[in-house]
Amino acid sequence: MGTVQIPERFSRLGLEERRRLLEEQSIAEDWEAVSSSPALTALADVMVEAAIGSLPVPLGLAAGFLVDGRELAVPMAVEEPSVIAAASFAARLIRRGGGFTTWASEPVMRAQVFLEKVPPGGELRVAPREAELRERLDVLQASLRARGGGFCGLEVTRLPETGLVRVDLLIDVRDAMGANILNTAAEHLRPRLEELTGGRVLMGILSNAARERRAGARFALPLEHLRVAGSNEGGAAGQGAGGASAEAARRIVLAAELAAEDPSRAVTHNKGIMNGISALALATMNDTRAIEAAAHAWAARDGRYRGLSRYSFDGQTLEGSLELPLSFAVVGGAVGFHPASRLALSVLGHPDGQGLSRIAAAVGLAQNFAALLALVTGGIQRGHMKLHGARLAYQAGARGAEVRQVAERLAAAGRYTREAAARALAELRGRRA
Repeated sequence: MGTVQIPERFSRLGLEERRRLLEEQSIAEDWEAVSSSPALTALADVMVEAAIGSLPVPLGLAAGFLVDGRELAVPMAVEEPSVIAAASFAARLIRRGGGFTTWASEPVMRAQVFLEKVPPGGELRVAPREAELRERLDVLQASLRARGGGFCGLEVTRLPETGLVRVDLLIDVRDAMGANILNTAAEHLRPRLEELTGGRVLMGILSNAARERRAGARFALPLEHLRVAGSNEGGAAGQGAGGASAEAARRIVLAAELAAEDPSRAVTHNKGIMNGISALALATMNDTRAIEAAAHAWAARDGRYRGLSRYSFDGQTLEGSLELPLSFAVVGGAVGFHPASRLALSVLGHPDGQGLSRIAAAVGLAQNFAALLALVTGGIQRGHMKLHGARLAYQAGARGAEVRQVAERLAAAGRYTREAAARALAELRGRRA
């Protein structure tokens, strides 16, 4: 089968004509995968260029979270089967120790203006005019200022390699991610910055690094609440349940230290954290790419890529913590515009931007804790393969309750193939006949 052929001005065609052109070249069953309700299809046409439909991503709820004393079910949109299960498992364990405590800084972001051909000392003329620049932005951002946000400082740097001058405008964007606010501010001040420095603007755009806009979460889990698989049968190294828990806690701490030391391990360690954060970002229609980029940049902030989470164990209590930039928004862009986003925010009780960032930090830490606990005890594959078994059952034709029943048979036999799933389904249906 060849590649799909589309005309040069495909995006200028109407939505239905685009779909018709593709449907003529597509397999019917695959085409149905991106066909949603007429309302959502029309919404897709508003949200993206050259839309042809919507890609459904599974949306689930991770239950059992206790965050700052509030019980939460967290909406997560993700294709990986183990993510929501792991987050829920960790949340229920951690709530036994009092749950998560979280924090978030003020939502300050940076708009950056880069200037070339600035004569020596030209950059020094910017900082003394901060009050004037503030006034120019206050006029532009009157409604943002009324909500407690707006311009809150600037920094000027001459970059050593290119010689470019960078002017950072620090702006409190409140509950927005801030891209439009920041980009508009940067472009608004371009002419005046050229006048002040004697240079020429190369570009003006936000920075997604979001270093000032951080959030964090921590938990303290007493040893008696740390459940280790198999500990009732003698535990790790035959130490019994208590010994198994203490050994698991020690190994979790060591695993986090490994991620801080070895960048190759840190990448996967941090990917696990972002499993939870990105799933929440997608469920609320936040900018997953910006959030992920900022997290990885923060992990390498000292010049070496490291794990984002930290753990300690004093012999009685395992403590975990996580801190990273999180520019979650509850207004602007697709957030609150798409009905799925509105649903997700409703499930969470309509938090503000800082509140959503705090929840995200707790989810990321829960995801990381679940992964580390599995890795340093029985390994992750047992849980992963159980969930994989459900997919195999579905591919073999199982539906409804049959999916779980076939998956359980595959797990009991320790065989995970489509052929094994087909045999298990046939046996199951044969017994019912």
